[in-house]
Amino acid sequence: MAREKQRQNDPVGAPGGDPMGTDVAAPGRFAGQTRTVAAGTLVSRLLGIVREQVIAYYFGAGAVTDAFVAAFRIPNLLRDFFAEGAFSAAYVPTFTSVLKKEGRQAAFALLNRVLTVFSVILAVICLIGIAVTPQIAWIFAGGVEETPGKIALLIDLARLMFPFLLLVSLAAVLMGALNAMGRFGVPALAPAGFNVGMIGGAVILSRFVDPPIVALAWGVLAGGLLQWGVQAMVLRRMGHRYRWDWGWRDPRVRQIARLMVPAVVGTAAVQVNIMAITRFAWSMGDGPVTYLNFAFRVLFVPLGVFAVAAATVGLPRLSERVAAGDWGGTKAIWTQAIQTVFYLVTPVMIAFLLMGEPICAALFERGRFGAEATAHTARALFFYSLGLPAMATVRVTAPLFFAHHDTRTPMICGVSSVVVNLILMTVLIGPLGYAGLALSVASAAVVQIGLLLFLARRRFGPLSLLPAFGHLLVFAAAGWLGVRVGVWILSAPFLDGIPFGTVGATVVAVGTAAIVYLLITWLLGYRQMGSVYRGRGR
Repeated sequence: MAREKQRQNDPVGAPGGDPMGTDVAAPGRFAGQTRTVAAGTLVSRLLGIVREQVIAYYFGAGAVTDAFVAAFRIPNLLRDFFAEGAFSAAYVPTFTSVLKKEGRQAAFALLNRVLTVFSVILAVICLIGIAVTPQIAWIFAGGVEETPGKIALLIDLARLMFPFLLLVSLAAVLMGALNAMGRFGVPALAPAGFNVGMIGGAVILSRFVDPPIVALAWGVLAGGLLQWGVQAMVLRRMGHRYRWDWGWRDPRVRQIARLMVPAVVGTAAVQVNIMAITRFAWSMGDGPVTYLNFAFRVLFVPLGVFAVAAATVGLPRLSERVAAGDWGGTKAIWTQAIQTVFYLVTPVMIAFLLMGEPICAALFERGRFGAEATAHTARALFFYSLGLPAMATVRVTAPLFFAHHDTRTPMICGVSSVVVNLILMTVLIGPLGYAGLALSVASAAVVQIGLLLFLARRRFGPLSLLPAFGHLLVFAAAGWLGVRVGVWILSAPFLDGIPFGTVGATVVAVGTAAIVYLLITWLLGYRQMGSVYRGRGR
């Protein structure tokens, strides 16, 4: 106890005052923490897929599900402003700096001020949002509804779910504090509570409410409460006690607010994309909103497990190295993160391109979700997948700027990608329909990462990562080609009588291709996977 108390009060900048108790810049430390976040995130993302499976089974892909998806996006869009997006970019580097220079108690005091100010602001925003929900719904729907009552249901569901914004945003504040103190496991698992809440709502409550889809909205609120509560308990065990502290005049709180402004603009640009996609898809009748949503949920599993995990660990680690003036360590952490992400997402992109339909069938095709809905979802997944490496690289590269308290550069790149996306949507929706919306998102991500890497090269020095991606793309394609040729030569005797679209056949094909890819890259000297799983650098 005495040792723990001393750790809480000692300035982190003093000798021995490292809050993690180790060299956080070490490649092994980064890889080990990334492994922890990836494992927790994987559990959460898999539960997210189960959640979507439950929604598909109980509600299918139609007007009711479209209304829920659009309604949930209203508080969820604002969540991106105040949680994972703009706020994290401004808050985590500031909290990390206070923790390193002044100690844990000073950092907890800042946390209390942020929680107090944030709670008041978010409560007011929730009340305003509930009042103007009909106007927001009109933006999404444009007054178009194939099924009578669809917009009215959207409004009712959105109003019920608005408090989710407060719960999940406060959870993000706690997540940032835990990450800055080297605690990554519980924050990575916390979103699993959200998925559990929604699954419980669909399975248990749907039989007691009318219409049944309202049970999902109650599940969203229960999930947000779980996501916040789990992290609050961990912080309490670490010595944090919340006290009301209206510390708006604290210069650190004001610094967070100043840094948030350009980050909010950049996040707003992304939300313009989402609103435009929803409105275009809504105008195409019943189904496209749900197809695009399910496809993106599938895409977000590797994006969340690999890229978000590396970015989550990377931001506080990069912030510490920047605060210490260690540019070599900063660049080493970012380089390792981006190489690892390339290594992991490249074969996933190939899998989605070649096996999108059987993957979607294995995940969703049951209950009210039929073969036609599977085909539509797979088509959207195909075009989304073209931008997967770019989306993943954006997630890892933006923290490099955030760590330098630069939220302006990612903002400029984000706004530029929105402009590209809006132009491409109007061009591609004619020949490709809703799939054109997915392709426009992928193309905009390519533009965004191109700008970020160009500006990173000018500011931080030469980069040599794109050739590695090209090599990995060839290796992944070779892995899939090897599987296809092998199955053809052997006539797949172990798959006799099993349709290719079943879960068993899909697992066998994906697993075999993964083994071939790992073997090829291992023999050729790529060690990123090994460093992540063993906690060692390359």
